Amino acid sequence: MQGIFRLLGKGLLVILPFLILVWILSFFYGIIQHLVQFVFNTTANSIFATSVIFVIIFLIVLYAGYLFEKKREFILLKISEIFIAKIPGIGSIYGVLKDVVKMFSGSGGESYLGVAMIDLAGSDVIGFMTKEEEDFFWVFVPTTPNPTSGILLRVPKDKIRKTDMSVSDGLKKVVSLGIK
Repeated sequence: MQGIFRLLGKGLLVILPFLILVWILSFFYGIIQHLVQFVFNTTANSIFATSVIFVIIFLIVLYAGYLFEKKREFILLKISEIFIAKIPGIGSIYGVLKDVVKMFSGSGGESYLGVAMIDLAGSDVIGFMTKEEEDFFWVFVPTTPNPTSGILLRVPKDKIRKTDMSVSDGLKKVVSLGIK
């Protein structure tokens, strides 16, 4: 019985981000649908109304990406973050994921220090150096094929081999199981 609950919990963690995304998109779809019906005096079932709704959602997502790339704040995103932060458990997970994304994207002042190969139990593994101390580096070693989890190691500087690999190339290597 305990195994069933464990599997249900893990299954929810896998499916929940997708369900939240679908819920958010359907929420925006509903709001924009009512606006389009009001402005253009049309029904929601018309091809024109549906096309306008998808174009508006596409432009909003494109604009949010532009603001993120330019390191500007998006007011809707700020409001969403405040709402998500208040949800017990999910708020802390979201905060950690947001920090990881900021670190790997180079935004927010702090970024990774590079991609390195470290010796782990006699094998070379890809790691992302996240912080430098006097004689050590903090290195995040992601799991494959899902690099959102992994282990954080404090590795002596003389045990690290820095590479020319970009973070995106390193992540591709991890996600593709070493193929790319």
